Amino acid sequence: MKYEDIPEHLILNYEALKIVLFEEVKSLFMDRPHVLSKWSSLAYQMTKEEILNQKPTDDMRSFGVLISLFTEAFFHQKPITKEMIKDVVSSSGDTIKAFITGHLHQEFPEVEVKYSFNDNKIEEALEKDYILSSTNMDFHLMRDMVTKKNDFKEGEAGYLATEIIDNRGNVKGVAELRPHELQTELTIEQQVWLETLGETLNSLDDLTADLFDLISYLWLTQPKSSDGYIEFHSNDALRLRNIKKRSFAGKEFDYREEDRFNIMRRVAALSSIWVSLGDQTIKIVNTEGLQDSELYKFKDFQKMFEIGKIRIAYDKNTGEAKGIYAVQVRPTSILTPYLEGPKKTLGILDLKVFKYSHTSQRAHKRLTRYLNLQWRIRTVRNTLGQPFKVGTLLKEMDFSSRYTGVALRDKFENTLDDLQADGVIKKWMYLDELDEEMVGKRNWVKEYWSKLNVHILPADYIVKENRKILSSQPVTNKRLIETSIAQSAADIELVPSGHSMAIQSAKDSQEPIALTPEKMKEALEFLNISIRQAAEEIGIAHTTLSRYIKRENKRQNKKNDEKMLNWLKQKLN
Repeated sequence: MKYEDIPEHLILNYEALKIVLFEEVKSLFMDRPHVLSKWSSLAYQMTKEEILNQKPTDDMRSFGVLISLFTEAFFHQKPITKEMIKDVVSSSGDTIKAFITGHLHQEFPEVEVKYSFNDNKIEEALEKDYILSSTNMDFHLMRDMVTKKNDFKEGEAGYLATEIIDNRGNVKGVAELRPHELQTELTIEQQVWLETLGETLNSLDDLTADLFDLISYLWLTQPKSSDGYIEFHSNDALRLRNIKKRSFAGKEFDYREEDRFNIMRRVAALSSIWVSLGDQTIKIVNTEGLQDSELYKFKDFQKMFEIGKIRIAYDKNTGEAKGIYAVQVRPTSILTPYLEGPKKTLGILDLKVFKYSHTSQRAHKRLTRYLNLQWRIRTVRNTLGQPFKVGTLLKEMDFSSRYTGVALRDKFENTLDDLQADGVIKKWMYLDELDEEMVGKRNWVKEYWSKLNVHILPADYIVKENRKILSSQPVTNKRLIETSIAQSAADIELVPSGHSMAIQSAKDSQEPIALTPEKMKEALEFLNISIRQAAEEIGIAHTTLSRYIKRENKRQNKKNDEKMLNWLKQKLN
């Protein structure tokens, strides 16, 4: 029997059903030739048992599950036609693939270990160029904590520990690196996992923060097991990071084992971090004479992430374990309130944060995360035009102390230029005209440059998507979000640290804007709007605005000056 000879509206018998299902569903599994090869054979052949019983046999495995999915779940033993199958595949292709994939991993373990359950979700993220991330400040602080291995010092309990401190200097909690609890008898998978845990401290960096975000996103959006786990595959991160696969003679192979190991050892590090958040926030005023334990009161420690089953690839020839390819993982109750509970405030995280190098472009990663957090907060507060202090951005970028003076300024400006060129931000510029005569003087970074204001405009799509997220929230949720955002905004009062000792609080960043032709011209260039459009918004003739910018007005008009100044304040504050 040929597929082409089967009419659209014919009620299918068992033999025809197998053929139609295979031909219609195979487009969903074109990336799995090993599956299609076996399915094709099963679809076009009838065993004696099938002829007798007119139903799949047990040894058909995943293909039998596919048949039952349609006959039982989709159509409940009702008559089925080719047209009906086409409609279901068209509307529920992702569901079909997700359901069958779990069975493929059991049937073809040696091959399927290289495939991720999350392929469709990763593909969707790549198409959108963003994922969702929590914009709660506590979540941000915990994510930032995993990037700073040098902050971990040996604590009283013998573990490496660090304080989680907000930007006001308040201790919000404590994090500890704890070794894995050893069992008397370990499976091969557990032994390999323990070996991966060996480099825990050295695995804390900005790539680890990427995985913190990615695992949280997948847990938020993907189906979970009965005990709350999702499967994270090393492919998920390698694809987002745009890591190239091995190739030889023009033929592409798999990812390097070293690249997979670099991902999984950081997942292992995340699973080794235990966090305790305080019952109350206690500001450190004067610690002299106090014991560490007297500074704050904390709840019990909890792991940030728990690990379940582990998937390992084995060498076909020797049978030896090659490495961990995937793990079941779930965030614990220390994180879940920020993803699905009362503290849930989601915003856009630009996917380019994953593509920047965690070694040579660390500042790019850190600033992208910080700005995406800010865009969500400022969307709610309608303050997207509010400037940033140079010192505030320096603290977030956290440049190495070896960069000072002009070299530090160059790194700062080059990073912002790169973010603009990559579309992470729309535009940036100094709000205050840079006085080059101040550059190079004694303490010029601290006393002058770090106090300057910088305007950064978000990419249009980020504003659009954040507003879409906000508008989709119920009214009660919006109020909770606004309360949480207000708290997050308040937390962005920074304490002296490193290069940014002159950082002011958010309230102090509002400096008077002076009306000058140069300032008006800069504003039009920064906002990328025409004189005619600006004049219409201001409420004056475009010829009047044009003459003002060119300094061609013979008389000063106080009313027009007031209108222009108010417009500048509205756009730039």
